[in-house]
Amino acid sequence: MDLRTLDARFADCEILISNVINKSLDSESYKHEICRSLVLETISNYETIIEDIFVERANKTNDRHIINYVKNQVSKKFRSPDLSKITEILSQFDPDLKKEFLTKVANSPIHSAWDNLMKARHSIVHKQGNLQLTYDELKRTYPDTKTVLEELISLLT
Repeated sequence: MDLRTLDARFADCEILISNVINKSLDSESYKHEICRSLVLETISNYETIIEDIFVERANKTNDRHIINYVKNQVSKKFRSPDLSKITEILSQFDPDLKKEFLTKVANSPIHSAWDNLMKARHSIVHKQGNLQLTYDELKRTYPDTKTVLEELISLLT
């Protein structure tokens, strides 16, 4: 899982916001637009990474039919990778994987951070309601969202 580019975007945004504040511009407006952009970029990266994790697991079978099947299934599933979709696929591999994943993630700050990111994406993409996630909240909870991917990698690789 390589999130260096995404991590760098967060760092770049910090510099941009610092420059905006130093120039006495409307930093909240800039933060809002930067947050929207980072939410979409983060989810886009996460969708790809999650698909790659499942496909990498399928590749261990060395069976092109199984690999193609898994590729097709996860490609359809992860347009908005909420935890229920992740756990559904895990349970199709093995119900114990789902249980183990939920033991580590469910009802935790990790779960809350992930859900807030998904809700933010939904409000942006579907133009429903106002973005309820601030830039500062996103910056603070972003590391927690990466834990979901780390746990998935731990289970499947």
